[in-house]
Amino acid sequence: MYLKSGLQGEIKWQKVRKSAGQINLCIELTKYILSSPVSFHAIAVHKPLFRKWHSDEESAFFMTYNYLIRESSKSRNAKITVFADQKSTSYPKQDVVMQIITNYMLAKLPTTSKINHVAMEDSKYHWGLQAVDIITGAVNSSYHLFFEPNAQMQLAKKIAIRKMAKVLGWDNLAYDTMPNENFNIWHFPIETRRIPATKEVIPNYSVSNISREDFERLVILDKTRNTKTHRGLLEQ
Repeated sequence: MYLKSGLQGEIKWQKVRKSAGQINLCIELTKYILSSPVSFHAIAVHKPLFRKWHSDEESAFFMTYNYLIRESSKSRNAKITVFADQKSTSYPKQDVVMQIITNYMLAKLPTTSKINHVAMEDSKYHWGLQAVDIITGAVNSSYHLFFEPNAQMQLAKKIAIRKMAKVLGWDNLAYDTMPNENFNIWHFPIETRRIPATKEVIPNYSVSNISREDFERLVILDKTRNTKTHRGLLEQ
């Protein structure tokens, strides 16, 4: 999957921008998540409505991170190790704080789940974190496009989003699923729930990859702004 993508080094959503191989990696990764014992949980934050984000961005970021770990852990009834991408913070023991706060929240719920350890890892050396970056990036980009349809975004990302959504049985990735134990997207804060809608995941493994020739054709059409033909090809 990775070798065919054309990507070099670390896999990141940011790098999906100029080839069919990169798009196909996103498609195959989505299919893998749905067909394997692995589950995926993401939180999409609409920052304009999240007041704390404007007063203390770092605190707001880790608050939502704690919420996400709590929600994705509570049904497991297990001791859990959390691997988080390294992030520069004002407090060097943020991993310890995350563990303490999340366990405090879990203790209030009818679950035996407990965060056993939080490890801040360099994603360059962690395939799991890289896979999460791809799918989370696609979800957040699609959510961003819902609120700002004219936002600038590479064509490859738009195609990847549409193809990944089709694997889920959707037309885009801007929906929430809360709650869903296998593939869960949580819109936050509460005012954004069900906007634009809550959708059930209906896996569609027949979604095809995109050929290099079709991608190059889409690039040309995008440049010439032939929107009618462009839209038709995207929906194939």
